[in-house]
Amino acid sequence: MIRFGKMGLVLGGVAAGIFMFATSQQASAKATKVVSNVTITSANVDSKNVALTGKNKIYTKAGVLKNAKQVTSKTQLKKLKNSQRAKDFFDVYRMAVTNKHQVYYKVVSFEGKWRGWIYGGRVKNTYQGGIKSAQTTKVVTLSDDIKNSQFQLKNSGNGGTDNTWESIPWSKYHAKIHTKDSSAYGSDKLAVTAAKQQTRQYYNTYYYVTDETHPEFNGWINRNALSKITTTPTTNPTVINPNPTVVTNTVTNTVTKTVTVPAKNELTINYVVHSRIGTQKKEASDAIIKEYQQEYANALNDVTKDPSSAVDKLSALGNGQLVTTSTTPKYYANVNVSFDKDKNVITIDLNWRQEPMINGATDKQLRMELGQVDSYDPKIGVTATDAMGNDATSKIQISGDATTGSMWYGTYHAKYVIDSYGLSTSKTISVTVTK
Repeated sequence: MIRFGKMGLVLGGVAAGIFMFATSQQASAKATKVVSNVTITSANVDSKNVALTGKNKIYTKAGVLKNAKQVTSKTQLKKLKNSQRAKDFFDVYRMAVTNKHQVYYKVVSFEGKWRGWIYGGRVKNTYQGGIKSAQTTKVVTLSDDIKNSQFQLKNSGNGGTDNTWESIPWSKYHAKIHTKDSSAYGSDKLAVTAAKQQTRQYYNTYYYVTDETHPEFNGWINRNALSKITTTPTTNPTVINPNPTVVTNTVTNTVTKTVTVPAKNELTINYVVHSRIGTQKKEASDAIIKEYQQEYANALNDVTKDPSSAVDKLSALGNGQLVTTSTTPKYYANVNVSFDKDKNVITIDLNWRQEPMINGATDKQLRMELGQVDSYDPKIGVTATDAMGNDATSKIQISGDATTGSMWYGTYHAKYVIDSYGLSTSKTISVTVTK
């Protein structure tokens, strides 16, 4: 009995220890919590495109949180790390920070198959741990022959290869096709202003083409979808002037004909300003041209003084850059510059979208005794417009402690966020509850 009693004490002690350890683990898990969870845009980080390093797995929530479940197994993680499929690049779109300064990013594969949270180190907006920045395309230098040539579509229609894209396919998450049917552009002459090659899988090269006849067709297209326009040089018949002007060189006594050489074409600069949705706004066009001319005033002045340098000034004129206006709303225009050597014409293509807008979100005062708190709804009276000018009210994300009617005396806050085509706008209001 004494021996049994000692064993009972030992077992009791072990059980108590296990209980204390389990309690400690649960307390530790509860102690870790997310204190910040925000949207990531291209304005926050150098690139939203990342690849997996294989160091950390993807979870349904931040891996240190209770009940976080693995999305990727060890085998799947290794396969994704070593993948050469462009579809296995990932897009970063949210960032969460714990009270222990652990940074987690929410990611989704370009294909959309894998989605979840992955550890990203301890520095916000910097990729460490399980992800690293990825270059999905690389710049290809254009030859003078390509720059100075004109192209046409080999085939036109509604195929993805026969149409232009806003971004190169699989170079980003949800890369969008720009035109859906190229039949109307089949005979247009196209100029190539830039080239990029995919860094995975197909390694295809895409050209950015501009269409002077139909600027709405401007965009990225696989170079294999184009054919170079070749022109057969025409031989002008020799016209013998029966009475040519004759000059006698008194030194050599040779005879020459006097001919007239046509003056070189004057340099022309054309601005083509258009919206990605095809809806034009005069105030947008005026603001974008004004902003562009201010930003690139020096380069424009240089080209005007020395038109012969135009072919070498495409980069200085902002080719491939982004122009942002200081207006409300802001307008963002992608710049593409091309030069027609034969016609001596510079075409500056400005393809714009507008800043998403949140309307009607203003500070509020609620009186408890009038029942205004119970009927409060942060969505009422608030609307939004996306980057394409469409109604996006249903896409507004609302967070904060003033999002329900269960408030007491004091001041609360509600944050409204709208994301659209890589652009993000947010607005925070105060809600004060009084008697």
